Amino acid sequence: MRIIGSRAAGIWQGAAVLAAALTAFLAAACTGSDAVLVTNSLLAANATLHPPLMRAVDGIPGWKRTGAPERFNKEGLYGYIDGGAEIVLQYGFRELTVFKFKPAAAPAAEKELVLEIYLMNSAQAAFGFYSTKLEGEEEGRPGIKVDHWISLGQANLVKDQFMINILAPECTDREIGEFAAALEPKIPGRGTARPKGMRWLPPDGMVPGSGRYIKGALAAQSESPFLEQAFWGFGAAEGAAGGTGASEAYSAKYGTAPAVSKLVIVKFKKAPAAGVLEDNVLAAFSEYLVDVRRDGDSVEGKNQAGRWFLFKGKGAVAVLVLGDPDRDAARARLDAALALASR
Repeated sequence: MRIIGSRAAGIWQGAAVLAAALTAFLAAACTGSDAVLVTNSLLAANATLHPPLMRAVDGIPGWKRTGAPERFNKEGLYGYIDGGAEIVLQYGFRELTVFKFKPAAAPAAEKELVLEIYLMNSAQAAFGFYSTKLEGEEEGRPGIKVDHWISLGQANLVKDQFMINILAPECTDREIGEFAAALEPKIPGRGTARPKGMRWLPPDGMVPGSGRYIKGALAAQSESPFLEQAFWGFGAAEGAAGGTGASEAYSAKYGTAPAVSKLVIVKFKKAPAAGVLEDNVLAAFSEYLVDVRRDGDSVEGKNQAGRWFLFKGKGAVAVLVLGDPDRDAARARLDAALALASR
């Protein structure tokens, strides 16, 4: 259901000592032949710093690391993630380090666990990348304090600037959960940091764990066909001709199956000119929906199944409700989100 990496798929701050420690945590190894994998001379110089962090990664009970870690920069990411690197880069990627483990007990030696540690530009970027694979109602494990989920053969955690992916198709959920629980306290950072815009999503009726932080055109396109158009500004560069900087968005699912809808809050860097956004949304709705109409700063329409699609904007904020069977509930949720985001 979710594949991240392994061939299927604030801003970095702090004192020099902390930066060196985090770099060492993702370093190829302390000494010896492992250092050959370090292609960047600065990283190579830091590879021997703070060996306790390296030992912490190696100190997962019941598991032993096999082979040298692999490290990938922005260019190398394309070769590791087949077709999925761009969305990671749009969130703000710095480096990926991949470790491989085998069970320490000989009878289970055929099992392999791949640990991918993504270092992102900020804690919010790490959460955003993590959130792209959330569907809601994911299973967790008691005792793991950061945002995480565990499923058949895989787990994800997000802590500070690190997005951690565990791939272990031969392992049980329990084995993966125990590995994740032992790993989490060893990862630097204070916990999961969500962008403040996540608080704009009304809690009433939200599907637990479905909240996403959307950054970049690819993440927006994956979220909904209604976010593909350029006028939303997800790909606009700050300072570009006519651009106001890249927009960001926050989304979540609401309701219960089969009557689940989606709410999306778009935050522009600068408020669009009066009427322009409404005209663009009207055109986009008219392409996909029926009974489309505009009423001031609102636009609404229905799909062939009779589900409602609503839009309303205020200043630099726009809110969409996508596919709700109850028009009144959809309007109430839209107004609640707009009020929260416009404070």
